[in-house]
Amino acid sequence: MTQPLDLYVTLSTFADVDPEPLRILEASGLRFGVNRTGKRPTAQKVMESSGGAKALVAGVEEYNGSVLAQLHQNGLRCISRCGVGTENIDRQSAEKMGITILNTPDEPVQAVAEHTLCLMLALLRHLPDLDRDTKAGSWKRHTGNLLQGKVVGLVGYGRIGKKVACLLRPFGVEILAYDPAVLVERPTVKIENLDELLAKADIVSLHCSPGTIFIGQQEFLKMKKGSWLINTARGDLVDDGALAEALDSGHLAGAALDVFPQEPYLGVLLSNEKVILTPHQATLTQETRLAMEIAATQNAIKFIKKKK
Repeated sequence: MTQPLDLYVTLSTFADVDPEPLRILEASGLRFGVNRTGKRPTAQKVMESSGGAKALVAGVEEYNGSVLAQLHQNGLRCISRCGVGTENIDRQSAEKMGITILNTPDEPVQAVAEHTLCLMLALLRHLPDLDRDTKAGSWKRHTGNLLQGKVVGLVGYGRIGKKVACLLRPFGVEILAYDPAVLVERPTVKIENLDELLAKADIVSLHCSPGTIFIGQQEFLKMKKGSWLINTARGDLVDDGALAEALDSGHLAGAALDVFPQEPYLGVLLSNEKVILTPHQATLTQETRLAMEIAATQNAIKFIKKKK
C-alpha cells in the first residue's frame, strides 16, 4: 500500500520564480507532492491529489467545512497559506477539527506598500492618461499634483500601514492614521474616529482587515472634496457603485484599486477614466513570491516535524 504524503503543495506556480522552495522540500526528507497542472486546483482536485497529506502549502482555493472534513478524515492537520489572507478557509470549522492555519504575514509587506505608493503617484500625476494620450499621438499634457504637502490618511495601521507611512515620510506629507486595534506612534498622528480622518485627508489609503470598516455613499460624502481613495487591502471594504457616483459627481478627484468585491472584476468602474485598476497584484513581485513560498513551505515542514 502506498504511504500517504506528509505534505502537498497546491500552488500552480510553485518554484517557478526560483527552485529554492523545491530544494527545501527535497532536503526535508518528507514525502511530498506538488500541483503540476499549471492551474489553480478545485477543492475536488485537492482532495484527489493530496494523497492524505498531513499539511498543505495552499493558495486561495476554497476550503469550506465539507472540504475540510474530508481532508481531515484523510489525515490533514495543517494548512500553510502562501500569503496573508485566510478568507478562503472556514476557520471556525478548521478550529473545531484541530486543523492549524498558518500564513506568511511579513513577506508581502514591502511589495504592497510600494504598490500603494506607486498608485498614489500615478493618480496625482495622471500617468495612465499621459501614457494613453502620448501613444495615441496626442501631445496632450495634464496638470498634476505634488505628493509633498498632502495629508494622507491611513485606515489600518498594522504591518502594511506602518510601512506605507515609512515610505511616505521623505515626501513631506502629513500622515494621519486610524486603527482602533493598533498603537499608532509618533510622528504619525492618531485619529480617534474614521469620520475625522475622512474629513481631513487629501488621500485616503485603506490597509485594514475585512469587516472592520465599510466605505459607502455616506463615507464618500464625508471625504474632502477633490480627494483621492486607494484600496490595496480587501475588495469588500468599498462600495464600488457609490465610488463611481462620487467620482462622476466630481466629489472625488480619483481612485486606485487593486482589490475588488468580485474577481476578476467586471463592475461599473471598468469604464471610469478617473480610476486606476490593477488585477489584485500588489504582492506580485518575484522577490515577494519567492519569500512567501519559502516561508509557507518552512512553516508546513516545521509543523509536520514538530508533530512527529
